[in-house]
Amino acid sequence: MARPVTLGMINVMLKSESLAERRTQLLKDVDDAGKQGCNIVMLPEYADHHKTNEAYAAHSKGFEQVLAVNGLTLKSPFMQELSGLARKHKMVVIPDVLFLEDNRRRNSCVVYGPEGSVLGLYSKTHLAPGECKQVEAGDSLKPIATPFGKLGLSICYDVQFPEIPRVYEVEGAELLLWTTMRQCEHEDGQFRLILPARCIETGLPLGVATYVTEHQRIGRKPMSSHIYNALGQVVAGGSHKGGVVRGTLDLDEVNLERRSWEQPDWVNASSYYRRQRRPDLYGALTRPLSDEEKNPDNEKAIQKVDNYNPSL
Repeated sequence: MARPVTLGMINVMLKSESLAERRTQLLKDVDDAGKQGCNIVMLPEYADHHKTNEAYAAHSKGFEQVLAVNGLTLKSPFMQELSGLARKHKMVVIPDVLFLEDNRRRNSCVVYGPEGSVLGLYSKTHLAPGECKQVEAGDSLKPIATPFGKLGLSICYDVQFPEIPRVYEVEGAELLLWTTMRQCEHEDGQFRLILPARCIETGLPLGVATYVTEHQRIGRKPMSSHIYNALGQVVAGGSHKGGVVRGTLDLDEVNLERRSWEQPDWVNASSYYRRQRRPDLYGALTRPLSDEEKNPDNEKAIQKVDNYNPSL
């Protein structure tokens, strides 16, 4: 029996604009996704402010100004409008924001349900270099239950850790969602190789919400919002313009594995792999880090690139 779910991964054309312009466009995109019948809509990482004019100005004045300009709470007008759109279209809406709550600041996905209420929250668990100076890391990899399936969320740098989707799969997630900024040097490998592999390894579909730039269009780079099925095949994506990347997945579609080489019948590969796990062999993944491993001074630069420009 099929369990279709329609995703709307917002694809943001990254350009110089004001906070008001960016947020107005995002709200329009989310509304459009609802009108197109999307069940789950996800925005790119920090989409409400990333590289806007005000964000640039705030960064030049220090992180406290960044918090004042970019930080959001559940009571912020932009968040309340997203909640309203979730309620209007009876869908799940997931913004990723610089989230301020209980004197904490985190890079967080807030999951609004079809009634406009918060179903759960995921905070980035693995922080990118230097990010620990700005936000706190999250500490949970529990799937978030929604009317359209249990979601395993990850943010940007989290993608470097294959343990995350595996934990989600073991914990019962039915759909992986990744929200991110641009990945620069890693884009080609991740979008062509790593992301489809995550689906094949876990037997779970994956939705990606990110940005696209004029430079990527000219250079024919693969970075843009995508939707993959459980087989690692592209259902939708690759658009080099802003808007909604829409695609429908069947959550009952699974990878298959032969029960044995002697028998012709096939079984659910994900459940088979889970049964074949050997936790007694995986202790190295969960042992505490040694003092030497924790010391950033041990990370010596092995190459310097002249005229490095991370915006390209």
